[in-house]
Amino acid sequence: MKKRTKLLTGALTVLAGVLLLSSCTASFCSETDKAHILYAFDYGVSDYCETQVEGAKPVFEGNTNIYYTVNVPTNSGSGIGKTNSDAAKVGLQTPSNTYFEKVDQYVLTKALKEYKGATVDFTTVTFAEAIEALDQFGYLKFSGEKLWNNWTEMNNSIKEMTKDPANGITLDDLPTSDYLALYQKDMNSLISSYRSCIAITTDEYGYYGYANGAKYRESDKLPVEIEAKTWAGAWMVNGKFTFFEGLLVYPIAWLTETFVSVFKNGGVAAGLAQLLAIFLITFIVRSLMLVVTLKSTATNAKMQELQPELTKISNKYPNADTNNYERQQKAAEMQKLYKKHKINPLSTIITMVVQFPVFICVWGALQGCASLSSDALFNLHLSDSINNVLFNGANWSNGSAPTALVLFLLMAAAQVISMLLPQWLQKIKRKKVASLGKNPAETKQQNNMKMFTYIMMAMIIFMGFTLPSAMGVYWFVGALFSICQTLIVDRITAARAKKKGR
Repeated sequence: MKKRTKLLTGALTVLAGVLLLSSCTASFCSETDKAHILYAFDYGVSDYCETQVEGAKPVFEGNTNIYYTVNVPTNSGSGIGKTNSDAAKVGLQTPSNTYFEKVDQYVLTKALKEYKGATVDFTTVTFAEAIEALDQFGYLKFSGEKLWNNWTEMNNSIKEMTKDPANGITLDDLPTSDYLALYQKDMNSLISSYRSCIAITTDEYGYYGYANGAKYRESDKLPVEIEAKTWAGAWMVNGKFTFFEGLLVYPIAWLTETFVSVFKNGGVAAGLAQLLAIFLITFIVRSLMLVVTLKSTATNAKMQELQPELTKISNKYPNADTNNYERQQKAAEMQKLYKKHKINPLSTIITMVVQFPVFICVWGALQGCASLSSDALFNLHLSDSINNVLFNGANWSNGSAPTALVLFLLMAAAQVISMLLPQWLQKIKRKKVASLGKNPAETKQQNNMKMFTYIMMAMIIFMGFTLPSAMGVYWFVGALFSICQTLIVDRITAARAKKKGR
């Protein structure tokens, strides 16, 4: 296998590993969090009102305070509308409006019992009480001891109602088992994409769902209640031991949430508070990484300092790539030089070994931060991926797409400079070393290193395009940190070389 093919295969393997490990990062969304999110995407077909407008019917018999009209969602974005659309595509029968009405009545009844107590006089319940009960406890539609328990119980109860004609519902009104399975599949798929559930205080976060109706409008999205999470709970998420979540993901998310809260309480605008929090997190993480990889960084600095001598050795053996004797001699001289200056070239691998899980944990933390799913920076929600924002035409008019584009361009430019800067500096140093002629071995090695750098750079830019915008900010600031680090190390190396007369 050619070296270029090996490099490409290695880079793709790294990318696959990143994607695999990121999918293994546990979601902190609890069953209750998921129920709240589900309810935001499907809170029924009933529009409640205080007066009996045209077409409105009383919710409870004998109650003249609450009426409702039926408005079955027709958008295919989520909830009932999406499932009905999917069902039509595969020829499944959809349930009647009567079924959906009974579902809403069941949910309202259950919510009122939680809100007012087990004994409720439904003939005297007011409109305000009903709405407040749904706001606080409507999520119980999907909750229970486990997610979907109440929903399953509800469907069984409605099925029992068909045995009495007085209840006004028949078996023909009910959904088929295939329709119910499709609905659950659609909704589970929907909530699996939402992971912003790491909060340090129980509150309303994010923007989820759509109001009932035919239009698919961003303005209809709603915040939902997310439970506070603890560090102790981060070690055991959803019944599974989660080492990295407890060690790094939760602490990073906790710091981010704390910084956002401190900045907001200090009067900083919410979007700017999020940006400043990510700046601080990036600086802290990269500084800690610098401490952990200090030996590796020192080794790299020494190797840069010895670059003129390494180039001279390479020039002595121009055919080392094809001549076995020259290859051995070159390796022996380089090893002797490394030993003399107490350098272990393999120590640089430590940096990659440490950086890889840290990157995944930062990814998981910023993706999980509840505060980053709320508010916006120039209309851009940092929990949204850049590509999703750019490919939504409506975002170009509300300002979020231009912001996402500027962020992407800044991140990409910073990454290009940070990754190519070491090569540019090395190229300048090589020019100062007299060459004995063309060196095919060194040229090929340099080309291979360039290709590997380009592949890694393209991977980072691609992931920055597809991951949450918060990661774009993290990579932008991280690239600036790397640029400063590279320039400082180069300046120190040049000063040492000058002092030693190299």
